[in-house]
Amino acid sequence: MSKILVITGDLATGKSTFANIISKKFKVLLLTKDRVKEILGDNIGFNNREENLKLSNATMALLFYVLEQSVKVNECLILEANFKENDFKRLAEIVSYDQILVLNLTADYDILYERFMKRINNENRHIVHQSAGLTNKNKFIDYLAKGRSIDLAKYRVINISANDFSYQNDENIYKTIKEFFYE
Repeated sequence: MSKILVITGDLATGKSTFANIISKKFKVLLLTKDRVKEILGDNIGFNNREENLKLSNATMALLFYVLEQSVKVNECLILEANFKENDFKRLAEIVSYDQILVLNLTADYDILYERFMKRINNENRHIVHQSAGLTNKNKFIDYLAKGRSIDLAKYRVINISANDFSYQNDENIYKTIKEFFYE
């Protein structure tokens, strides 16, 4: 039976880094929204925010396609993205709730906004991530609040504080993930 680890939550919580650590540790295929979007952006390009959003939508469509294929062959998969409510509905259409473990990363708004601003002002940050339109702190907080309002009650969820990155060394989290994949 496929097991799907979903890593989601606030922007700038270290989701992609954590997903990579978990993928290597448990030798499970990983798809991160950011990396897939970067590949699409490099190959297709975009000229404005609207086209960038189309890249995001195409990225999510690809993630769900690979999910569907993984489930067909009973493979485990790690999906990392800042999932929206509709994404969770689609996830539940493909995989039963007992096959999903959600790691939900959140942190204090001020900490996240500071990290986010440093990230988008970093000239090494990929261009597809630099047009989010969230440089206004109130818009940033509103965006995060909307994501936090998603009802995850039907899922098995580990809520993780990402005020710092010590969670990446939390053996209890790794123990739960190991039990999930191999139980």
